[in-house]
Amino acid sequence: MEPTAISLWLDQTFSAFDHWLLGVVHLLQQSPAAAVLDPLARLLGALGAGGVGLILLGLVLLALRPTRRVGLAVLLALALGALVTNVLLKPLVSRPRPYADAADILHQWWLEAGAATESDASFPSGHTTATAAAMAGIFFSLRSRRRWLVWLAVAAMGWSRLALVVHYPTDVAAGALIGLAAGSAAAALARRISRGRDWFDPSVSH
Repeated sequence: MEPTAISLWLDQTFSAFDHWLLGVVHLLQQSPAAAVLDPLARLLGALGAGGVGLILLGLVLLALRPTRRVGLAVLLALALGALVTNVLLKPLVSRPRPYADAADILHQWWLEAGAATESDASFPSGHTTATAAAMAGIFFSLRSRRRWLVWLAVAAMGWSRLALVVHYPTDVAAGALIGLAAGSAAAALARRISRGRDWFDPSVSH
């Protein structure tokens, strides 16, 4: 993959930060906690592949009358996030994965993490975008005081992408911001679509 001017700018501007944070994650993986964290990172990576798990979550919420508006918000958020991330930004930026340069220490860390390969460009993180979009759709659609717990899922997914060394921290941060925007917009759109329609439960936040 040939890096674009945007990709080169990202590498030059954020290289120190990206390497530092990945180094912190790597140190954590050298601790006894790795016995739990490494399998968890691989599990989260598998669950987030293609957004299938999140799509199923949205469909389940959509099928249940009390959460139909939330389910609609989740599905719309996933669609918006995928459009921005996979259709627009990944081909535009065309940033190689952290492990692409065999001479870089990140390649060695990637091998130690299990050498999981990814087929598309690195920026932004699709897994993080999808998770943040779905969770933001839920967050902005509910009134529950516990709704902030959804951000734990976003943090866990973002961490897993760094632990597997398949994304730079800047990829993860960009994915989280895109997902947040997509989820917020999707929740607003879902409110407008559902307003005045009996098929949706009016007790859900509007």
